[in-house]
Amino acid sequence: MTHIEPLAHHEPAVAQQIHAVLLLAHAQEAQLLQVGVFVPMARTPEDIQASGDYFLGALRGDTLLGCVGLGPDDEAGQISIAALVVHPDHQRQGVGRALVTEALRRGAGMVLSVATGAKNAPALALYRGLGFVEYRRGTLGAEAIEIVKLRRAVPATPAEPDAR
Repeated sequence: MTHIEPLAHHEPAVAQQIHAVLLLAHAQEAQLLQVGVFVPMARTPEDIQASGDYFLGALRGDTLLGCVGLGPDDEAGQISIAALVVHPDHQRQGVGRALVTEALRRGAGMVLSVATGAKNAPALALYRGLGFVEYRRGTLGAEAIEIVKLRRAVPATPAEPDAR
């Protein structure tokens, strides 16, 4: 059975587990985006340990299937999904959806944002299916990778009845 829990990424062994999944997933994404230099692949286990991001992991027993890292966005009032990765052997099984859904639950009342490659159709489908909407495009890195930025706004609450 798969469960989602916070990851103690400051611990070296946990940072190594996260790093291993990041490398596999990012190598796959670099192929999908057809880029030679993919900046996220330069992240080291030490970078993960030192990160101020909050990590949630999807685990089956002691096996890390995937994780999501949440941190401050470069735009005020938003929390960013800094990384969402699923081990290639466990993709298309709802792991990514479960991680993002749990991040949304834990971040209730906050606006979540995410940036992904414009050619990353699986990621875009996942985020759009969870209510994220595109609001910005740009390019990243020396290879000018086209990036799409999406966000999921806080659902509107019904107006309070007038207490006159």
